[in-house]
Amino acid sequence: MAWQTTRKFLATGGGWTGRSLAGLSAILAALVVALPAFGQTGGLTGKVTLQDGSPCVKCTVQIDRLEIKGNYHVNTTKKGEYVYVGLPIGNYKVTFLDPNGRQLFFFNNKHIGMGDPTQADLDMAKEAANAKQQQAANPEAQKIAQENAKEQKEFSGLKQVFDQGNALYAQGQYAQAADTFEKAVPLAKDKNLVAVLTREADSYHKARMNDKAVEIYQKAIAANPTDAGLHNNLGSVYADMGKIPEAQQEFEKAAQIDPANASRAYFNMGVVMYNKGKMDEASAALKKSIELDPKYSDAYFLEAQALVGKATLTPDGKIVPAPGTVDALQSYLKLDPNGKYAQAAQQMLQQMSGEIKTEYKKKKK
Repeated sequence: MAWQTTRKFLATGGGWTGRSLAGLSAILAALVVALPAFGQTGGLTGKVTLQDGSPCVKCTVQIDRLEIKGNYHVNTTKKGEYVYVGLPIGNYKVTFLDPNGRQLFFFNNKHIGMGDPTQADLDMAKEAANAKQQQAANPEAQKIAQENAKEQKEFSGLKQVFDQGNALYAQGQYAQAADTFEKAVPLAKDKNLVAVLTREADSYHKARMNDKAVEIYQKAIAANPTDAGLHNNLGSVYADMGKIPEAQQEFEKAAQIDPANASRAYFNMGVVMYNKGKMDEASAALKKSIELDPKYSDAYFLEAQALVGKATLTPDGKIVPAPGTVDALQSYLKLDPNGKYAQAAQQMLQQMSGEIKTEYKKKKK
């Protein structure tokens, strides 16, 4: 296009024709419109310094756009410096995280303009001094800061005891772990309280102190009644105690609270009942699991296992499987032909299609 325009210029002895001027105007107009599209971005740069004056190495700078969804991040260098270019113009929240992912500080509503990167330095010592000065001038802010400091101290004490309990649990010292978690209860609040109680109850269950496990799980449920996992766990404890109706009731509650995972709740019920030798209850629970999730392959196999005990023999030694057994095995193989139970399922089908010897004959030498 440019070469053809140059030829026309030369051919007219150095003067532009009307047609040429119109073409050039169109090109220039297009350039005027197109150029800003390449310049509608900016960037962010700065340095992150910790409270002791050292650079924050490998800290994460999280950049979140406010008006339109957009998330970006960059890590600081060995000198604590960072730069991110190519950000759309707009307002951002800039959050600084230490190498362990804990929040250090954030700037809200930081404007990123067009052109050179916007400066956003973080000096933790300076910010701490500013915060202290603001708290001194504002009694309410000072009160909040004191409460936050108190909560932080309490949390540190809770974490220390909680970690001790986890260490004992990992060593298989379940009764000692439960005692340690009990010491953490007065230090915990809200979600932390539920977490501590859950761990304590699980420790009692592992220690086969099921009465205590039930007591603590009930406390945890009282603190958070809508936690389906707590009802599921309590159901398992009741099952180990032989309290089948109570166990079924807890599994049912878990399914009702969390319909999205109801199939898993009934499967868990089926597993527990199967392990306790309650095959009718196991089969009923597994059927319910399959109704809710027809693609849950393991439920089909376990259902078949629960039905195997109901098979009968004809006088000539042929196996007559209970209704539903073959269908369950075939459904499992259809859904998971190479699954962990595939070989066992195939062998079971072969046995059911054959005969069982009803007497043993000694082979002739």
